[in-house]
Amino acid sequence: MQKVEGGHLERFKKPFEVQRLSKNMYWVSVANYNVTVLVGEAGVLLIDVPIHTGKRVLKAFEAITDKPLRGIVYSHAHADHVGDSGVILKEVGANNIDIYATEEVRDALISHNVTLPASVTKIISDKLVFEGHTFDVYKNFDGHTPDNTGFLIEDGGRKILHAIDLIHPDQLEFRSFANVEDAIAYKNDIDYLLTMDWNVMVTGHSNLGYKEDVKFVQEYIRDIQSYIHQGHSKADFSAHLKSDTPFAWYDGYSNEVIDFAFNLLAEKYREGREEEFDIVAWSQVEVLFWAMFARAL
Repeated sequence: MQKVEGGHLERFKKPFEVQRLSKNMYWVSVANYNVTVLVGEAGVLLIDVPIHTGKRVLKAFEAITDKPLRGIVYSHAHADHVGDSGVILKEVGANNIDIYATEEVRDALISHNVTLPASVTKIISDKLVFEGHTFDVYKNFDGHTPDNTGFLIEDGGRKILHAIDLIHPDQLEFRSFANVEDAIAYKNDIDYLLTMDWNVMVTGHSNLGYKEDVKFVQEYIRDIQSYIHQGHSKADFSAHLKSDTPFAWYDGYSNEVIDFAFNLLAEKYREGREEEFDIVAWSQVEVLFWAMFARAL
């Protein structure tokens, strides 16, 4: 299993990191943000260009090849992952670089008024073909955002998946599962990842990802759901009917259930990762609680 060595802070301070994934594919990490690099027959394709990383991403791929940049792909419409595309275009001074995205990503950039990234010039659907290389495009990872897109390519006998903000290898997930927009859809995304045929994942942050990392997140989510169910079975809604403000009833009841589930989660997952658990875990229980509550799950 190919993993990058070093602690998070140590690696964050490096100008960039590069790992070769296959004959033509590379993982590049800058400031805890990850990018996929494909070296094609005549040029280079980048998947994502995170904000404040553009110049260092250029340095990284120039350390890989002297071929020119010919394309940038957007995984989703969050500027922290695609915001430095304009910086890169300015740095290379080229006007023949294509900006690829699905219609969903393009429309989300427009509707959310995300103006920092360079404008999309080419729409992709179920396939992305670049200089003899073909990516399968997955538009069903809609838990993090409705437009989140995965890209799968087989190169040199290895199946490489670029899927962003779904897992954070070697650590717990970020607060509220990376500020997930739909926690139940996100849970389904995690389940779906395990049905796909891939060998290594370029994630949005942290280390290279493998199915063992996905299985950890899947179990973590299932445990939270189980603990929430147990909390419901023990809590008494009528005990919170003390105020003339209905919001207070739900606040008291929900906090009782969430606290119960959080404490059970801590018994299993907190030891050895106390700092990060205390930062993120309560928010993860909370976001799943309300997603389950709304759907009576």
